Formats: sequence, structure tokens, C-alpha cells
Amino acid sequence: GNSWNNWGGPRQWTKAYYGIIDGLLFHETAHEWWGNSVTAGDPAHMWIHEGMAVYSESMFIEDQLGYNVMIDFMLRKRTNIQNKLPIVGPENENYWAFGDSYNKGAWVMHTLRHVIDNDSLWWDILKSFAVDNARKHVKTGDFHTYVESRTDHDLEYFFDQYFFDHRPPKLEYYQKGNKLFYRWADVIPDFRMPLDVDINGIEKRIYPTTSIQTLEIPELAVIIFKEWQFLINVKENSKFTAY
Repeated sequence: GNSWNNWGGPRQWTKAYYGIIDGLLFHETAHEWWGNSVTAGDPAHMWIHEGMAVYSESMFIEDQLGYNVMIDFMLRKRTNIQNKLPIVGPENENYWAFGDSYNKGAWVMHTLRHVIDNDSLWWDILKSFAVDNARKHVKTGDFHTYVESRTDHDLEYFFDQYFFDHRPPKLEYYQKGNKLFYRWADVIPDFRMPLDVDINGIEKRIYPTTSIQTLEIPELAVIIFKEWQFLINVKENSKFTAY
């Protein structure tokens, strides 16, 4: 059946996985790649096991049921992110961010996919990293270096924020007349992650920094920040009216 008898009684997993698979079975199967083959060099990097396993669940759901169902799955996982500790902490101290190693680790991968904005390259990066590092011990820095080598992007700001800081970036914005003001807050210095937005149904990529930027838009435009693709908080800031 689809029940797992442990921890005091049966647990139904298939329901949470849209009726297509036993979630626990799939998660533990993913550890054949992320954990048993590619192994974290220290508990501080446990997201390589658990975050990648949860992210593998999302990949399977997207493959079987499509992108929108995968987004629904990821949004459910997001409700369990606590943001109390960095995902990666000091080595040689048995550090482990516990729940956020799972769900936030997966969401960081989901976010990085959309930052790179090239799915064929992204999937090849994950597969190649797993193959190239089979039966090896790796750390977060190894993955960081590998992704940069494949994308030719400087992603230090991304890894420093999402892995070594506990805060999710906050996009502050204000819309006035034909202008949109925006910036990143609750971030490390020089954080500059791109972000996709819809402006009256037209997708546009913006490049916020920690300084206030301005974008000309149609008056009364409908602005939708794609929070389902990026692990961020979005908050309107009326103080921008001074600019």
C-alpha cells in the first residue's frame, strides 16, 4: 500500500504527491545519487543530501505532471521554511540546519534555476555535477565553483546570501504614476540577483541592487513579481515616494 508504519502509526504519502508516487520512497531513492554517491564532506553541507533529494521530488513531479503542478508542490514546501539558521554553517561542529536543509535547500536550487534562466543548461549542470562527483565527498564551495564554470556568471552574491545567511532577500518596491521604484533589502552588501516580473502581462527581467532603482512603466500598470520562481519576500515601501 501507500502507508508507511513508523513514528507511532501509518502515514499517507501518496496523497501529498498528487496520487502518482509514494513520496518517502522517491525521496529515499534520490539519496542513491545525493548522499550515497555524491556525499557531503561535512554535516554543515547536508543540504547536498536533503535539499537535492527534495528538489529531485520536484523534478519528478514536473516531468510527470508539468511545471504548474511542480510550482504547487514547491509552494507547499515553502510554508515549512523557517529561516532561523543558515543552510551552511561551521565545519567540524556537527552543524546541521535540519528542516531548512531539506525545503530551503530545494528552494535555493529552484531559485538558482530561474536566475540562470536556461533550463537545458541547468539540467545538464545538475546531471554533470552528479556524474563528475560520483563516489566523492563535496562541499557547497565545490558546487558553487562548478556552476560558475558552466554559466560564466559571478554567483558569489547568490551563494553567500542563500547558503551562509539565514535571511531570504526582500524586494522592496513602490509604484507611483509611470514609475516603479525597487531595491533589495535584508541582504548582504552588493547583492544583485535578477528577478522576473510581469508588467501588464509582459514578462521583463529587472536587476535590483541594494540601491533604489527606477523603471518607467505604463500608468496604473499591473505589476506581478514572480515569487513562485524565487525565494524572496516582497514588500511595498511607501517611503520610496520621496524619490
